[in-house]
Amino acid sequence: MTHVASVADDHLASVPVANKDFKGRYGSYIRKAMYGALFLHVALFVLSPPFTFKPYQLKDEQFEVVDVPDNIEIPPPPKEIQMSSVPVEAAADEDADTEDMPETTFDDFDKMPPPPPPGGGGGGVFLAFDEPPVLLHFETPLYPELAREAGIEGTVRIKVLVMTDGKVGSVELMSSDVTPAMEKTALNAARRCRFKPAKQRTQPVKAHVVIPFNFRLH
Repeated sequence: MTHVASVADDHLASVPVANKDFKGRYGSYIRKAMYGALFLHVALFVLSPPFTFKPYQLKDEQFEVVDVPDNIEIPPPPKEIQMSSVPVEAAADEDADTEDMPETTFDDFDKMPPPPPPGGGGGGVFLAFDEPPVLLHFETPLYPELAREAGIEGTVRIKVLVMTDGKVGSVELMSSDVTPAMEKTALNAARRCRFKPAKQRTQPVKAHVVIPFNFRLH
């Protein structure tokens, strides 16, 4: 134990001596560094190639001189065509035979045959009618419990095809700002709605209508 303690004491005693020795040679290190930097700058200055100034010289290019006449003739603008403000009757076709054309009359309008039955209720089919369908029974859609608890509100617009008997033939989702579960209940409710069918003259015909289903908590 005595030997180990003596070795530790000798090591601690040598630390201040080494520190003092380093501080004593600090100035020598600084001088050597300054001399080295000065030598490096002088060497770069001596070894660098000398700068020679070269004036800018234009390239040899040929220029062609074009004589521009003093008086340049500019053609006048085209004359503006005056449009006639009074309508002019078109010339009749001499070859047209108008003597044998019967006069137009609407006396037999009520005796015209009924229109052909309308086609299917496809999305691009146009269904004509004189009287639009009238909603007789509106089915209120079921409010999903999860949507009610989450406080989700919105509107679902359903396009339905009203058949000639007033029942709904097909349904199509037009727009929605609610959840898919709410859209499904709105589609089911649209199928259970009933209408007074549309009419073209006196005949019931198919027609498309859009029903909005509003989901409101209050």
